[in-house]
Amino acid sequence: MTDTLRALFLLSLFLIAISCEHRTIDSDDIVLAEAGNHVLLLSDVRNSVPDEVYAADSLRVIMNYQKNWVNRKLKVMEARRLRLDQNREVQRRIRQATESILVDAYNEAVYLDMKVEPVTQSEAQSYYESNKDKFILAERHIRYRHIIAASLTDAQNARNALLRGRSWTSVVEQYSVNPQKAIRTSRQFFPASTAAMYFEEMNTFLQVIGVTEISPIRQIGDQYHFVQLVDSRDAGEHPQVDWVIGQITEWLMLDRRRKHLRSMEQSLFLKAQANNELRIYDVTIPEQQIEIVQDSL
Repeated sequence: MTDTLRALFLLSLFLIAISCEHRTIDSDDIVLAEAGNHVLLLSDVRNSVPDEVYAADSLRVIMNYQKNWVNRKLKVMEARRLRLDQNREVQRRIRQATESILVDAYNEAVYLDMKVEPVTQSEAQSYYESNKDKFILAERHIRYRHIIAASLTDAQNARNALLRGRSWTSVVEQYSVNPQKAIRTSRQFFPASTAAMYFEEMNTFLQVIGVTEISPIRQIGDQYHFVQLVDSRDAGEHPQVDWVIGQITEWLMLDRRRKHLRSMEQSLFLKAQANNELRIYDVTIPEQQIEIVQDSL
C-alpha cells in the first residue's frame, strides 16, 4: 500500500466512527469523503471505473472521482436546501427520468430472460437470397495469396514453384514464415483498399496485377514478400453469402428479440385491460373523452 493510500486508510478509520450515513462499511474499505449523510468509499470508485483506467494512475483517478463526487453532492444538498426538489418542473423531470430507468431495466430483464430460437444457417441464406438486392459491394473485393519468406532464396523458390503450378499449400508450408496465417488469409475476400494493408507496396501491386498474376519480390524489413491475385469482385456486385452470413444472423436474431418484446408489451396491455387498470380515450374527440375498448396497440 502506498503512503498516500495508507494515510487515506487511517483517515477512514476516523471518518467511519463519526459517519452519520446508515451504510454498512467493510473494515478493509477506505472512506474518501463525506457530504451530509452521504459517504464515498474507495470501493465505490473501484466499482465505477474500468480496471485498466484505474491501474494506469490510481491516485489521479481517486482524486478526480473524489472531487467530482464532492461537487455533485454539495450541489444536491444546496438544491434541496433551496427546496428545488419541490419545484413542479423538477419533480416532473425526476418522474420522467425514473420512468425511463425503469423501462430500460424492464427491457433489459426481458432480453436476458427471453428464450429465442437461434437463427439457422439455412434461414440466414434464405434471407440473403430473398433480399439480395440489398447486399451490394461498395468497393472492389479481392482474394489473394501473400508469401512472407525469411530469405530471398526462399521467396524466389516459392514464386517459381507457384509459376510451375505447384499447390499453394505445399509452397506455403515449405517457404512461408507463418504458413497458417498465409493459408487462412488466402481463403478470404478483402476490400481492395485494405488488402495487405500493413505492407503498402504489396497493396499497390494488388491494385494493378490481374487474376493469377504474381507480383515481383520486395524486401520489407528483414523479410521478403510477394503477392498473387486469386479472385476479384467489382464494386456493385453481390457479395458471397458467407461474407454476410454472420451479419444477417445477427439482424434476424435482433428482429426476433424485438418481436418477443413487442409480444410482452401486448401481454402487459391485455393484462392491464383485464384488471381494469387502463383507460384509453379517443383523441379525435378529446372534449367527450370517449373510452376505446378495443386493442389499440
